[in-house]
Amino acid sequence: MHSRRQRLAEALDRAGAQAFLSQSRSNQLYFLDHPDPSTVISRGSAPAILFSAEKTVVFPGIWISNACRDMLPNCEVIPCDLGDPPPMEQLEAYLKKAGLKKLLSDQLQPQIPGTEIVVDDVGALLRRTKDERDLAFMREAARIADLGIRTAFKAVRPGLTTLEVTAEGTAAMLKAGAEYAVMNPAVGIGTYYLDSGENPRRVIREGDMLFIDMACYVHGYLGDMTRAAIIGEGTPQQRDLLATVHQAYRAASQAMVPGAEGRRIYQGVVDTYAAKGWAKYFVHHLSHGLGLGADRPGINRESGDVLQAGDALSCEPGVYVPGIGGARVENMIYVSASGPEELTRCPIVPELGL
Repeated sequence: MHSRRQRLAEALDRAGAQAFLSQSRSNQLYFLDHPDPSTVISRGSAPAILFSAEKTVVFPGIWISNACRDMLPNCEVIPCDLGDPPPMEQLEAYLKKAGLKKLLSDQLQPQIPGTEIVVDDVGALLRRTKDERDLAFMREAARIADLGIRTAFKAVRPGLTTLEVTAEGTAAMLKAGAEYAVMNPAVGIGTYYLDSGENPRRVIREGDMLFIDMACYVHGYLGDMTRAAIIGEGTPQQRDLLATVHQAYRAASQAMVPGAEGRRIYQGVVDTYAAKGWAKYFVHHLSHGLGLGADRPGINRESGDVLQAGDALSCEPGVYVPGIGGARVENMIYVSASGPEELTRCPIVPELGL
């Protein structure tokens, strides 16, 4: 695979453009010439970065001007000190001086005389196919996600609140190097997201169904997974519900191969739940893209995506049945040429600390 900048240069050439103007943090982290750009642009995004085949020009804003100056030696960084014009004014002045005739942009831009700016997020298209650097950072995000889920479920006991449980898992992820981590628990026997309404102060009781959805960011990459369990033995209906979710997950994840149609994978999950009379309780998407941003592909009721080698996406067939409980299992899946690879490795049945 060509380098990221080579592929961007090819995309610009096809569009007849001289540069790509990015205000999206995802694209900025993807194209910046730095081993870990998330250490430079740690939150939010730079107001604008101009990527061309020859150079990178950063318009950082005053809050990260010094960091960009010191940490991006291969870029032209436009100083932004107290009293300097705002970054977008600096951008306009730069474009007038540089004489660039056509730019692609990942966001709608104001009109700049003499420069045609076309909204075309080529970065999102190029990010879809993961390269070795993407995979390395995604594996690290998956490792930390695994640690958080294992730690949280080992803390589960009747009498604790879900907040106490997820505090353990969240702390473990932050200690392991996540720059951001959050856990969203749901517990009870109600409908949809259970009778807790994702209330983090709800006390866990014997016989509850519990699932914990989490997200962390590591080097700017999303780590994302969910696990579910029954507190104690549970009822036959609860055990059947959990087993059915596991069945739906295994079938859907194994179907994530190059050339697979998202609609067919989604329908397979619907059919699994329909056999139990639960199709109407499968209320959300099956998959979203993974990586630095809201990357393709995604799988939902309207999905038109066809999977291809290099894709990375979640697989999360949750179902929530009134009076019984609910469960969701989610893993990070990489679609290799030889088939799906689970990046998150925590056992599908998590170990509880009962």
